[in-house]
Amino acid sequence: MHVISLEAIERVLPQLDVVALMEEGFVAYSEGRAVVPPVGELVFEDPPGETHIKYGYIRGGDYYVIKIASGFYGNAELGLPSGTGMMLLFSQKTGFPEAVLLDEGRLTDVRTAAAGAVAAKHLAPSEVERIGILGGGVQARLQLELTLPLILCRKVLVWMRDPAKVAAYQWHEDYLHSLHFPSATGDYTLDSVPGDPISSGLDLVIQGGDGA
Repeated sequence: MHVISLEAIERVLPQLDVVALMEEGFVAYSEGRAVVPPVGELVFEDPPGETHIKYGYIRGGDYYVIKIASGFYGNAELGLPSGTGMMLLFSQKTGFPEAVLLDEGRLTDVRTAAAGAVAAKHLAPSEVERIGILGGGVQARLQLELTLPLILCRKVLVWMRDPAKVAAYQWHEDYLHSLHFPSATGDYTLDSVPGDPISSGLDLVIQGGDGA
């Protein structure tokens, strides 16, 4: 059995077309070839946290996967990331473990962004005037990175809850068109953006919105 570190995973990721692979996964799911049981969940109260267990396989494939992903949101006080995880790879033929991927949640982040890019590729208007991003964290950056090669638009509208954190998110400097922040009254205002940005032809990609 192989144990694959995050460093090894990072070396391989640039060699993969993750958007095309995600498309293949969606096709397999739509054709009924993907077996994805309901998500398992453990919820903790003290300290507050949650662990999700996801699993599945594609009929006729070589492997099945079990993913364990945790979120403990008080970890910042301990100097730790709030989320982490790992994946277990098993043979479909024997049930024996083949590999442990110690990805620390990295593959989940990339998977989520790739799914958003697939949605933008197939559902967004052919002509996009502006890309809007709500938030400035890992998904905001990855969504932009994976979507930009698929469309011609290079104007990006970024909104974050805390304007003081803008300097911490340098990833968007090359693309930033304007910033969108809440005003002192609690209403939302747009800087340098004429008219209503929410108009016909909007493609809305929501990540982490399972309970919305």
